[in-house]
Amino acid sequence: MDLFTTITLYIFALFILIFSGMPIAFGLGILAVGSLFLSFGTDMALSLAFIAWGSLANFIIVSIPLFIFMGYLLFETGLSKRIYGGIYPLLDRLLPGGLLHSNIVIGAAFAACSGSSLASCATIGSVALPEMEARGYDRNIAVGSVAAGSTLGILIPPSITLIIFGIMTEVSIGKLFIGGIIPGLVLVGAYMTYIALRIKIQPSLITTHARTDPKPSMREAIVSLLRIWPVIVLIIGVLGSIYAGIATATEAAAIGCSLVLLLAAIHRLLSFEALRRAIKKTVGTSSMILLVYLSGKLMQIYLSNAGIIRDLSASVIDMGLPAMVTLVGILIMYLILGMLMDGLSMTVMTLPITFPIVMALGFDPVWFGVVQTMLIEVGLLTPPVGVNLFILQGLRPDFPFSDIVRGCTPFFFVLLLVILVMVVFPRLITFLPGILMP
Repeated sequence: MDLFTTITLYIFALFILIFSGMPIAFGLGILAVGSLFLSFGTDMALSLAFIAWGSLANFIIVSIPLFIFMGYLLFETGLSKRIYGGIYPLLDRLLPGGLLHSNIVIGAAFAACSGSSLASCATIGSVALPEMEARGYDRNIAVGSVAAGSTLGILIPPSITLIIFGIMTEVSIGKLFIGGIIPGLVLVGAYMTYIALRIKIQPSLITTHARTDPKPSMREAIVSLLRIWPVIVLIIGVLGSIYAGIATATEAAAIGCSLVLLLAAIHRLLSFEALRRAIKKTVGTSSMILLVYLSGKLMQIYLSNAGIIRDLSASVIDMGLPAMVTLVGILIMYLILGMLMDGLSMTVMTLPITFPIVMALGFDPVWFGVVQTMLIEVGLLTPPVGVNLFILQGLRPDFPFSDIVRGCTPFFFVLLLVILVMVVFPRLITFLPGILMP
């Protein structure tokens, strides 16, 4: 079969398996194993166990369950709610619609602690939505700000998505983490700018009741802000140890878990029940992520050994299209896939094909890793499988799903605008890694 027919059959078979209701990890795994058998014979069966062990017995991969455990510990012990309560009084005092801005800032703070968008969305939503309802905020922009703030969890380091990208492509995870800092801060600023402009244009988004409520005094706000010292400790312990060269990503994740346990104990929030729930959720989430990763790794081995990646890259280059045109096509593909599947599955399915093409076109691997992660963020806000949308629906079943989508739509366009800025000005991503980790 020619290359085009092979790729078409591969994509068709994959989507048939996925849309039959089969979990993506199993669908991708069945397709990968079947392709390996058809191409290389039954002797491949003897290699599968070694391939699986070699793929998962990786020291860097241990960081994934550790970072997930850290995020669930923050949520289950209640430390995350304490952090929220420390930040929002200051923003509520300083900015119109302060609770909306708080959702964005706190999303960034949680991202810098755990790297989990799911935990961020659940935490911020469970605390912020009742408060904003009581204060009379428009519920569309309220749910939109919660969903948007929690997307920062997969961009601002530590990021599980960037770890998976680094493992699959052998790009420095430290450089990927550093590369996500400026885009993350730009996105925070863009979200907050949109909120400020929207409130300026449409003051009715905040009811008169909310605007006239007594604000915390500056002294109260600063005293409350002191409660977020655990965030500073975690950021220094996790990110500081990586950037100072003291610890690898895996060791930093272990430091983070130890610090959360210590902080929870200091605040008398650590209990056996909270620990049990965190461990149970960590095992479930980690198993799902690692199974998807293994299936993607098997597919990567097939595509590489069968020569499909090499031939596809050569075909794209031989087309003679400008590099930016090809890149835009890849980015549009990610936007479409983001509406159909979760970000992790999208990453492991596409990277074996897209990464070699992007590298052959001469783009920076750290830049592509961060941009691809931002495109996954878009998928968190887009139906029909936007994960953050369903978390919010679960928190507020009385909210029509259409209202949740409507509230997230403006933030979707803000995110697209920031991605465009990162494409036009790639130095915003590559500048810090080039200085800190040359």
